[in-house]
Amino acid sequence: MEITFAVLLWAVRIAFLVLLYLFLIRAFGALQRSLVTETVVAARPSGIAHLVVQRSIRGAARVGERLPLRAINSIGRDAGNDVVINDEAASAKHALLEFADGEWWIEDAGSTNGTVINGELVRARERLQYGDELAIGRVALRLEQ
Repeated sequence: MEITFAVLLWAVRIAFLVLLYLFLIRAFGALQRSLVTETVVAARPSGIAHLVVQRSIRGAARVGERLPLRAINSIGRDAGNDVVINDEAASAKHALLEFADGEWWIEDAGSTNGTVINGELVRARERLQYGDELAIGRVALRLEQ
């Protein structure tokens, strides 16, 4: 009788360990799936619109890259900007791009080389349309929805 009780006790212990390992495997699998899903969502560009790189220089964003925009965006060479243009011809704080009253507006922030929209220098706060090309330094960007 003692031998069967000892065997039964070992069987219960082994069953408990098996269940514990199965639980841990499922928990880590769920965690991994959650992290993968979160990474995919984070990698997807989000924003109310995008600037798509049309022309670039070495070390700056690649042609075709989509840069997400928020309602108010600072653009320039400094890393603290919302849209960073890694070009020596861009000023540290080059321009401000804002979505207000259902329209996009651009304003030069006192940059050295100026901000250009569709080939024309921005002199004051100007309205942008989707499809307009914005030039900051030697980098060209197109506004897309």
